[in-house]
Amino acid sequence: MQKTIKKIGKYLLLLLYVLLLLTGMRLALAENRLANYMLFFLILSLGLINLGSYCYFRRRFIRFSDEVCQSTEKILQGHSILQQQNKETLTSKMIMELEKAEDIFSYQLAESRREKSELQKMISELTHQIKNPAANIQMYCEMFADPDISPEEERQFAAVIQQQLAKLGFLLDALVKSSRLEKDMINLQMENSRIVETLALAVNNVIQKAEQKKIEIAVSCRPAIQVYHDMKWTAEAIENILDNAVKYTPENGKVGISVEAGEMYTVIKITDTGKGIEAAHSNDIFKRFYREKSSSKEEGLGLGLYLARNIITLQGGYLSVHSSLGKGSSFSVCLPNRMFQQSIS
Repeated sequence: MQKTIKKIGKYLLLLLYVLLLLTGMRLALAENRLANYMLFFLILSLGLINLGSYCYFRRRFIRFSDEVCQSTEKILQGHSILQQQNKETLTSKMIMELEKAEDIFSYQLAESRREKSELQKMISELTHQIKNPAANIQMYCEMFADPDISPEEERQFAAVIQQQLAKLGFLLDALVKSSRLEKDMINLQMENSRIVETLALAVNNVIQKAEQKKIEIAVSCRPAIQVYHDMKWTAEAIENILDNAVKYTPENGKVGISVEAGEMYTVIKITDTGKGIEAAHSNDIFKRFYREKSSSKEEGLGLGLYLARNIITLQGGYLSVHSSLGKGSSFSVCLPNRMFQQSIS
C-alpha cells in the first residue's frame, strides 16, 4: 500500500511540473504586468519544486547507501539480514545478491584452504617418505664397498637397491604430478595429429608394469584417425588411466584400448578386467586425493584421474567411466574433432 502511494505521489508531482511549464509558456506570450508576475511566480515554483525533488531524492539515495553499507558490513561479519529478505525493495534485492556472493566466496575460500592444507600435508608426507629409500640406498651402497661380501650378498643388495630406486621414482613422480594440479600450469600445444601415436606414448610407459603382472594390453585404432589435441598431455592423461587399470587388474588380466571417430567427438575407450568401482564412487574417483579404502594397500595418492580429467577438459573434451564391482571398468576419453573445436571457439 505504501509503495502504491509513493508511485501516485511521483506521478502527481510530474503532472504538476508539466502543467506549470505549459502555463508558463502561455503567460510568456502575454504582454501585461500581471502575466509577468505570474510568470515570475511560476519560475520560482518550478525552482522550488526542482530543489525539493533534489533534496528528496538525495535524502533517499543517502538512506539507501547507508542501508547497503551497513548491511554489507553485517554480511562480512557473518550476520544474516533477516529483516530484508521479505521486502520487495531495491535495497532488499541488492542485499540478497550480496549474501549470495558472500556465500559463494566463503565456499570458494574454504575449499581453497582445504585443498591447500591437503596439498601441504601430501608434500610433507612425500618428502618424509623420500628420506627412507634414499637412506637405504646410501647404506647398501656403503655395504657394497666391503671387500668381504659374497656374490650372493651382492645380488641381494642390488635387488634391494633396485627396489628402493623404484619406490623413490614413484614418490618423485607423485611430486611432479602434484606440481601440475593447477590448470594454469598446463600449457597446451594443440595440433592435428594421429591419435595412434599418442596411444603409443601412453602404452610404452605402462607396458613394463603390465608385463610384470602378465596383463595383455590390446590396442584397436585405425592409423588414419587424426584428432586436434595436445599429444604430450593427452598421452599423460591416458597413461594415468592405463596405470590405474594395470594396478587394479589381477594377474593374467586384460586391458583394451579402442578408438572410434564420430561426427563431433573421437572416443578413446579403455577397458579392463579389474575389480571395478562402486556406483556410489564413480564420480569421487576424479576428485583430488581421493582413494577408496579398499585401495589403501596399493601405491598411489589419488592424483592420476584428477589430472587426467583436467587435461581432457582443457581440450574441450570430457572423461567418463562405467563400472561394476567384479566386472572391470570402462573409461571413455572424448576429444572434440577439429571442425567442432573451431565452431565453438
